[in-house]
Amino acid sequence: MYLYSEELGKIKAYAKGGRKILSKFVGHIETLNIAEVSLYFGPQKIIITEISSNETLLKKAVKLETLQSALKIAEISNAMLLEEQKYENLIGLMKKAIMHLITSTKPHLIYTAFAIKLMDKLGIVPDFKASVMSISEKYMKFFEFIKAKTFTEIEKIKTTKEEDVYISKYLNKLLDF
Repeated sequence: MYLYSEELGKIKAYAKGGRKILSKFVGHIETLNIAEVSLYFGPQKIIITEISSNETLLKKAVKLETLQSALKIAEISNAMLLEEQKYENLIGLMKKAIMHLITSTKPHLIYTAFAIKLMDKLGIVPDFKASVMSISEKYMKFFEFIKAKTFTEIEKIKTTKEEDVYISKYLNKLLDF
């Protein structure tokens, strides 16, 4: 499994016996848990020795769309982040996005904003004006807006179903999923 920390970045760690029904890790090693973890840095593997969940963010998602967006955040984070590379304020960005997802009526918009903000943090967000993919001025402004604004400000954006479809398609092209 992958763990994310401000000090170590993304690390691959193993929970020995973590899949057993009576394991001490059950419930703590779930996707999008915020936990305190004790690690043993072995010669070949990093092993989880103790874990205690502080918050289980996925259990707070009551709507299917919210749950899907939260899992997309986990998926994109895992796909885009390199192991053992440190990312400043990464945990804060992930936490803010998930917390806004839980209360938002527009989880797809929060996920889109997270993806753009993460790409910006990694230095791989494209210059929308110089992009080889054709994109209208309206959507260039939209992506530039969500790159710079807070999740609270982004939630106030009103979009139509057609705009949501276009935004989703363009984001998928950017992410290559």
